[in-house]
Amino acid sequence: MMQPQYTIAIGGIDTDVGKSFATGLLARFLLQQGRTVTTLKLVQTGCRDSSDDILLHRQLMGQPLTDFDRDGTSCPYVFPYPASPCLSAKMVGKVIEASVLDQAMATLQSHYEWLLVEGAGGLLVPLNDHLLLLDYLAAKGLPLILVSSPRLGSINHTRLGLEAIRSRHIPLLGLVYNLYGDHPREIVQDTLHECRKALAEYGFADTVVMVSDIKESTAAAWQPLVTAAQQQGAA
Repeated sequence: MMQPQYTIAIGGIDTDVGKSFATGLLARFLLQQGRTVTTLKLVQTGCRDSSDDILLHRQLMGQPLTDFDRDGTSCPYVFPYPASPCLSAKMVGKVIEASVLDQAMATLQSHYEWLLVEGAGGLLVPLNDHLLLLDYLAAKGLPLILVSSPRLGSINHTRLGLEAIRSRHIPLLGLVYNLYGDHPREIVQDTLHECRKALAEYGFADTVVMVSDIKESTAAAWQPLVTAAQQQGAA
């Protein structure tokens, strides 16, 4: 009997919200459960030659770089200019092709039971002149984990993200609430309350995983997201 294959997308309400930490920590949890798992960064900007986010994933997983990391399969597009994927590609005379992303995903899916696909920037960043990140994920039929935080603007961005996810009929596995940084307790608590309220109003399950500031702890209760993915039959 063939092992099921699960592919999950990890997106953020904005850039620098903690997608890479969430991706790496979830991958580590799956490894600890005895699963075969790797990560795919669709596009990395602001880097040369190799992906800083893939390196972070492997460090959090406690693994060295793989052959798929070294040959670029796990991050098929790396651009030096720190901007949207579309603009960063244009700056070096390239266009991000969905077919290249598809091939990288298919290759990794054929070797691992679990594949975590990290986006770039926020949900609606352009990959090219005709394709937004979230539309690519929707076309692939991937269930999504949305990463939010208590920083100012997060309530608005979370609601906009949930609205965009619902309008594309993307299965939402849950919300990761990233506590990294120095935030007033009142804002942390109120933003969390508003995020839970938004999940209910948009018709999503109240599945929220709290991720502590990584300087304090790397522990998180990931199992509800894993269970949700298995129930979705993500593949």
